[in-house]
Amino acid sequence: MAEVLAASLAFPAVIFTVALALALIYWLFVLLGAVDLDLLGGAHGHAAPDLGGLEGAAKGALEGAAKGALEGAAKGSLEGAVKGSLEGAGTADGAGVAQDAGSLLAALQLHRVPATVSLTLIAAFGWFTSALSTVLVEPLWLGWGLPRWALGVAVLAGSLVAAVLSTSLAVRPLGPLFVTRHGQSKKDLVGRVCVISTGRVDERFGQATIDEGGASHILDVRCDTEGALRRGDRALLVSWDPDREIFSVEPLDALLGPPPPLAERGASRVEARLAGVEEDDAPAARAADERQRRG
Repeated sequence: MAEVLAASLAFPAVIFTVALALALIYWLFVLLGAVDLDLLGGAHGHAAPDLGGLEGAAKGALEGAAKGALEGAAKGSLEGAVKGSLEGAGTADGAGVAQDAGSLLAALQLHRVPATVSLTLIAAFGWFTSALSTVLVEPLWLGWGLPRWALGVAVLAGSLVAAVLSTSLAVRPLGPLFVTRHGQSKKDLVGRVCVISTGRVDERFGQATIDEGGASHILDVRCDTEGALRRGDRALLVSWDPDREIFSVEPLDALLGPPPPLAERGASRVEARLAGVEEDDAPAARAADERQRRG
């Protein structure tokens, strides 16, 4: 235990020790409600990661490079042109590295959880790997007469890679826990069919009901055509006014025509069945007529 504690306070494990301590303090504030879980962002669920910022940086860098070169050339100063080109090229290279880093993070799927969760896991895995590696490898390393700082650099690099890969595997089953699901708003009901529940609907009064998953919801509706809708009529929700919190409706039966009465629908089904029976019996009747003519 003393060896692990000593390794945790020595380079390179001390870097992960400090990061892990800060992470624990942060999660304490999260439990107390002082800070948000998604403080640094980064959780996109199953959606593709937003690399718009990196793309914007790359675009700005390239535009800066071109602008610097053109301004230098316009001034007629070779020094200005060379300076603008070199600065622009250096910025473009930096933006390209940032875009590559963003693509690497997307491939590791670290965007599936908030950045605070990813950083905490990286600190935890890095601390464990670096402390354990130092305890196990340091006696052999020093026995070979190799410098202590070289061991620290090697352990730091290996622990960081191992921590990132381990975090990539750990966050994948945690991704569904951080998917944001937005509830349906009243605006999403536009285009649905409702049933008028009041005796009249005009520009000042009216209500309707709509079935949503087996439950009926009462909506405030208005219609420009007075007297066009009554209790039991079907109407189409055509727009939503968020200020007044009402729907504008139009008579659905006037647009599509009223549904056929139950008696007419039953008669049409019977006629269709009789027609089908007659079509099935037609070949047999023709065969009987031909046999009578031959006889």
